[in-house]
Amino acid sequence: MTSKILTDRLSKDCLKKAGISADAIKHLVLDGNLKKDILGAIGSAHPPDIRMGFFFTRCLLVPGKDSQFENALVDVSQKLINHDEWDIRENCISIISSIGINCENYRGIMLKALQDKAPMVRKAALTAYRTFSKPGETKPLESFEKDDYATELGMGSYLIYELRNQALETIEFVINKKFNKVEKIGFLNGKAVYWWDWEPFHTWKGGIWRKIF
Repeated sequence: MTSKILTDRLSKDCLKKAGISADAIKHLVLDGNLKKDILGAIGSAHPPDIRMGFFFTRCLLVPGKDSQFENALVDVSQKLINHDEWDIRENCISIISSIGINCENYRGIMLKALQDKAPMVRKAALTAYRTFSKPGETKPLESFEKDDYATELGMGSYLIYELRNQALETIEFVINKKFNKVEKIGFLNGKAVYWWDWEPFHTWKGGIWRKIF
C-alpha cells in the first residue's frame, strides 16, 4: 500500500509518542521524494491510501511555496472530485479552494459542491464561497435555508442547523448587511433543534426587487 510508504517516513519515537499524528508528520521535510509519494498515495485506487495522502498534504502544505506541486495536487484532486467516498470529495474541495482557485471551471466545481449530498462537502464549499461568488450574489446560497444537516453545538448540547446559519452569515457578508437574527426552534427525532430565521433576508430581498420594478 502506498500509504505505508508515507507512514514509514515517520520516526519510531514520534510514532510511539503520538502515533500517525499531525505533530509527527510536521517533523518531516517536504522534499521531492515525499511530494512524489504524497501524489502517488492520492492518485491510488484505494481510499485508505488517498486519505493518508491528503492527511500528509494538510499537515505539510504551505500555499504559495511550490506552484508545481500545488498544480499537481489540484490536478489529482479534480480527478477525484466525484469519488464515492464523501470525505475524499471533501478533501478535494478543501485542496482546490485553498490553492486551485485559478483552475479551469473553479466556479462550476464549487457551485456543484454546494449541492453535494454530503454535508461536510457542502460545508467545505460554503466556507470557500467568497472565492467563487459574484459580487452581491446570494442565489446559490438560498437552498441552504432548508438544509437538513443538524449537529450538536457541544457534547450533549442541543442541536443546530449549522449550514443554515453559516449560509445566512455568508449572505450577510456578500451583501454587506447585518440582519436582526431571531432564533427558531423545531424538533428532530424528539430533540430540539435551533436555527436563525431567514425572514429578514427575504424582507430585504423583496425590498430590492420592489426598488427595481
